[in-house]
Amino acid sequence: MKKQETVRVGVIGTGNMGGALVRGLTANFPPDTISIYDIDAEKARILAKDLSTSPADDIKNLVDNSHIIVLAVKPDKIVSVLEEIKSHIKPECVIVSIAAGITIAAMQKSAGPGAKIVRTMPNTPAMVGQGMTTICASEAVTADDMAAVQGIFQCVGRVLELPEKLMDAVTAVSGSGPAYAYTFIQAMVDGGVKMGIPRDKALIMAAQTVLGAATMVLESGDDPVTLRGRVTSPGGTTIEGIHVLERAGFSGIVMDAVEKAAMKSKKLGEG
Repeated sequence: MKKQETVRVGVIGTGNMGGALVRGLTANFPPDTISIYDIDAEKARILAKDLSTSPADDIKNLVDNSHIIVLAVKPDKIVSVLEEIKSHIKPECVIVSIAAGITIAAMQKSAGPGAKIVRTMPNTPAMVGQGMTTICASEAVTADDMAAVQGIFQCVGRVLELPEKLMDAVTAVSGSGPAYAYTFIQAMVDGGVKMGIPRDKALIMAAQTVLGAATMVLESGDDPVTLRGRVTSPGGTTIEGIHVLERAGFSGIVMDAVEKAAMKSKKLGEG
C-alpha cells in the first residue's frame, strides 16, 4: 500500500466496536472512503445514513472495493467470513481482525499463507474516543500498511504495537480492563453511599477521580507508585485506605485477575 493513495476502508460488522470504528473514521476521513456491511442490512443502512457513508449491499462487493478490510465480528465468525471473502481478497489488501484469541496463523489458514493480516485488540472505550488498541501483524504487512492501520485506530484512542505472543496478556489488561475499572468505580460509589453521599453524586465523584488519576499517569510521565506517594501523607487518611486494600490482597487479586483472563484468552485461541 503506497502512502499517497487514498485508502478505502471496509468494515464488516457494525456492533459496538465496529460502529465505534466507523464513527471515528467518518469523523476523520472522507465518508466516501468508508463502506460498511452487516448481516443485518437494516442496521448497516441506518448507521451509514447517520454518518453519510456507504452501506455495501454485498460483503464481496465491499471487499472488492476496499484496501483495508476490518473484521469487526465475533471470534467464532472470523473463519467463516474469511472463507466467504477469500476469493475476493486482493494481494495488496490488508485484513484487520479485532477478535480476541484468534491468531494470525489461524486466520491465514482461511485467507491464505501470504495474506496481509493485522491482529488487533481494541477495547470498548473506543466508543467514546478513549480506546486502547494493541496491534501485531503477519510478515507480509509493510510499514506503510501498519501506519494505515494505526491511523484507523488512532481515530478512537491510543495505539501500541507489540509482538503477537503478548496478545493474550494484552486482552487481559486492556481488553478486559474496562470491566475491572467499572468494578472498582462501583465499589467506590457503594463506599460513598455507605458514608452518606447521594448515589448520583458519588458516581460522578468516583468516575471523575479514576479518569483524573488515569490522565495523570499518562500525561505526567511518572509511575503510579510515585503519584500515589504524592497523595499519601504520613499518618493521613489515604494510607489508612491503602492499608485496608493491601491487607485484603488488592494488588495480588488484580494481578490474579489479569493472569486468569490471559489464560482464558489463550484457551479460546487454542479452541
